[in-house]
Amino acid sequence: MNTKRILAVLLALAMIFSMAACTNSGETTPEPSGEGEATEAGTGPDGRTYAAEQVYRTLYSSEMTTMNYLVSGTTYELEVGANTIDSLVENDTYGNIVPCAAESWEESEDGLTWTFHLRPDQHWYDKDGNEMAPVTANDYVAAARYVCDSANDCGNSYLMDGWLVNATELLEYTAAKLVAVPVGTEGEDDEYVVDDAGVIYAITDNGYEEVPAVAPEDLGVVAVDDLTLEYHLEKARPYFPTVLQFGTYWPAPAELLEQLGADYALDNESMWFNGAYILQTAQPQQKRVYVKNEHNWDAEHIYIERIEETYNQEAATLAPEMFLRGEVDSADIGSDIVADWLSDPEKSNMVCTSRIVGDYSYFFGFNFEPKFDEQYEPENWIKAVNNENFRKCIFHAIDREAYLTAKYPGDDPHMHMINTITPLGFSTYEGKDYVNYGGLAKYTENDSFDEALALEYRDKAKAELEAAGATFPIKMPINYNPSSTTWGNCTVVLEQQLEDLLGSDFVDVIVVEFSGNSFLNETRRNGNYAIQELNWGADFMDPETWADPFDRENSYNFFCHDTDSYRVFQDTKSAETNALIDEYFRLCDYARTCVDDFDERYEAFAAAESFYLDHAIVVPGFISGGSYQATKLNGFEGQYAMMGQSSSRFKGQHVYNEAMSQEMYEEQYEAWLEALGK
Repeated sequence: MNTKRILAVLLALAMIFSMAACTNSGETTPEPSGEGEATEAGTGPDGRTYAAEQVYRTLYSSEMTTMNYLVSGTTYELEVGANTIDSLVENDTYGNIVPCAAESWEESEDGLTWTFHLRPDQHWYDKDGNEMAPVTANDYVAAARYVCDSANDCGNSYLMDGWLVNATELLEYTAAKLVAVPVGTEGEDDEYVVDDAGVIYAITDNGYEEVPAVAPEDLGVVAVDDLTLEYHLEKARPYFPTVLQFGTYWPAPAELLEQLGADYALDNESMWFNGAYILQTAQPQQKRVYVKNEHNWDAEHIYIERIEETYNQEAATLAPEMFLRGEVDSADIGSDIVADWLSDPEKSNMVCTSRIVGDYSYFFGFNFEPKFDEQYEPENWIKAVNNENFRKCIFHAIDREAYLTAKYPGDDPHMHMINTITPLGFSTYEGKDYVNYGGLAKYTENDSFDEALALEYRDKAKAELEAAGATFPIKMPINYNPSSTTWGNCTVVLEQQLEDLLGSDFVDVIVVEFSGNSFLNETRRNGNYAIQELNWGADFMDPETWADPFDRENSYNFFCHDTDSYRVFQDTKSAETNALIDEYFRLCDYARTCVDDFDERYEAFAAAESFYLDHAIVVPGFISGGSYQATKLNGFEGQYAMMGQSSSRFKGQHVYNEAMSQEMYEEQYEAWLEALGK
């Protein structure tokens, strides 16, 4: 794959997004010609013929913990909602934001009010396709109030908290209601009490302080009438339409939500559907079956009639052979078998790469609040991680090309590599990519891997750490999740590479295979690592989204003064490190105030992000995608975006009789680029 062409498409997409995010009227760019259209009857744009029955069959190996898109923030669990719930806006094949459940929208002059006009005559349907109720603005209001009620423990409420008027206050008030104890019964660990009249008080050093009551009606989401919806924002966010792709902002039938409360969307019987598909069957550890919603406003562009997902714990192993037998219509071709497929004359015509999306940025994070086992000497690590020269020596010693060669066997590692936290092409203004602003430009232009600099900083760090009483080698436990077929391999490569370059007498990289129940909860969120591969997915189309994982409370590298509910704040950072934290937050706070001038905004966020890199707080890594697959779909017919749930949607796609070959993929990719250039 031509790396320059990949970068070109990312830049082009970012330009489209910047324009789409700033539109006021909902008058988006015209639908590109050829989008999802057949070149002749029964034949798709890549020359393959459509399957007589538009049924898409696939395997899955892990069950969802919830189908409630208002609660979950994980891409996998949002797949149900992505295909069964219409959001206000969606993306087309080329990344443009286009109308979906809303026909049009406008932004107020001060940027604080967004008004959406819903399509008339849209309805909710149950799992059997029975019409249940009309879709109205009240369904969006009810859903937002549900998200901002702490009793529902919505994992994605942060996309309303601080965004919508009174969202923070409502979340805090409902959280206080949950834990308040009757006056006179409080213990030393209690924070709130409630009197007989229902008034809640916070327990402070000065006694009781009344907590102002906040009602759901105070939330800044208003149904002006059945088809007119208003969002009132705390501050201007010109990119607001881009966040509407997340489950946080999707509607839920007000009637059913009030009836079921926390039991909403436990399964397909406890939810209704207004999107492209209806989840007809949902049998845990057996199968999920979606059927086309014939009454959807855009039914003519929903081509796949039925989606059958069958549970099998060994899906990753079995799917390729089942694809060869014609029993499923897609399979991931893992690194363990890709060489065999590519060398086989018949199989090689059935395999192609998948598109690199760039919605997730991966980076290596240093842990500033270590809570790993004593055998790995966390106290010694605290000395090391607080030393900037030590961090810089690791920053320049990581050979990402070698790491990515092991992580994505057969790929050109450079098509995954990024030199900043924000992916190249994510945001542009007037043709200038965000990652070329300010101090980021020097990182964009150069690879961070530099052996000479790594050794120079190593020598400086060693002298300073010896003076501080550190012992060598510095132990660096790194966890990996064995459920990923290549994560262990590339972590071993990282171990060998760092120790060979810096010396095993300087660092002892310890590769730890995770064996617990929840990788994120027990490693990253619990501070159980020294350095680790981390990632963040974009929530909206603006550089601000890439600063969010490092905010004042974070469970990424704990480069902050507070930590979240997963662990206790240890305050193991030095005065110098704390000064860096204060300056980083100052830079981010200023950047967030820049809402009228994109050039100024990008310059300000670039100053914050480059500050993070200048002091080696994290090491930029890569973006995912581009892996091998066997598929009877044409992904270029589907929706596309570098964030949100577009890539999870089947709307607009067809099932073909044959698999897509790499040659077909390349042709479609080139055609897609041509269309972007119009």
